Amino acid sequence: MVNKPFITVSIKTLNEAKCIEKTIDSIQQQIAAYPHKIIVADSLSTDNTQQLASAKGVTVVSLTQPVDRCCGVGHQLGYLYSEGEYLLLMDGDMELEKEFIDSALTFLETHPEYAGVAGTVEMDDAANYEFKSRKQRLHEIYPLGDCDHLGGGGLYRRVAIEKIGYLTNRNLHAFEEAELGMRLLHAGYKLHRLDVPYFSHTSHNMPTFKLLMYRWRSGYNQATGELLRSAWGKPYLRDVLKMVKNEIIFSIYMFALLISILTFNAEIIGIALLPLLAFIILKAIKNRSLINGLHSVVNLAVLSAGLVKGLTHPVRDPMVPPDSKVIHE
Repeated sequence: MVNKPFITVSIKTLNEAKCIEKTIDSIQQQIAAYPHKIIVADSLSTDNTQQLASAKGVTVVSLTQPVDRCCGVGHQLGYLYSEGEYLLLMDGDMELEKEFIDSALTFLETHPEYAGVAGTVEMDDAANYEFKSRKQRLHEIYPLGDCDHLGGGGLYRRVAIEKIGYLTNRNLHAFEEAELGMRLLHAGYKLHRLDVPYFSHTSHNMPTFKLLMYRWRSGYNQATGELLRSAWGKPYLRDVLKMVKNEIIFSIYMFALLISILTFNAEIIGIALLPLLAFIILKAIKNRSLINGLHSVVNLAVLSAGLVKGLTHPVRDPMVPPDSKVIHE
């Protein structure tokens, strides 16, 4: 490439002091050959993430209102301060792998119909059920070839983002990449995952139920409801319904189970419990562990309760920028 494109890297962070220096170092090493800007888009970290990032000489921007914190606001914040032809999305607990940038740019510059491209993912040994399960399903979460969204981030064509209005939805506590993918596909673009390493990821090391409680308090588990509400009346509503169908079905079942319990009829309650017991057994067999089977059911129950909570969460216009300020540039 004679005229090398300008790339902005958006790193979304919230209390990533443990990893942010390694994240920035990996990006600086792999992107040095290209004109670039690195932005740490911080959601008001309470540790020294902002100070560590500033010391690395990158641009640091921050939310000003804690109520705006969520997964979806991070990269949208970075996008608002970005420039150049391409946007690379990273989290503050990731390390960019060698050769990804060259491979991704080559693909996008020879395939103008594609809005974004990602690569394969490496994870460390997980300490809790959620990340153990995620590691076991890497090929499902991050499928190779053409796909409907780029989980974990990717390299995006700026003109494609400008066409759809905003990068990530500031209302979403998760699924922001999925919602972005749906909007891009319905705008006529394609997405692709290369068989090239993209990033390595540091897992959360909280115990399973402590992480589950943290997810609930942070709003992460209500994202299914937020996604469903944000898609209402949109052309990709059917895609969202397909994505969250398990949570919808389980929510309906849990409501029916509650109604059966309120009858105080042992026979009715017993019948109502049969599907739950069967589900636990099937999950235990699939996971080859009764404990992991129970964890799976508890996770689904929490996500289903979160769906109901998310449906009632106030929605802000995703085109309206959140209040923010520049910490370092």
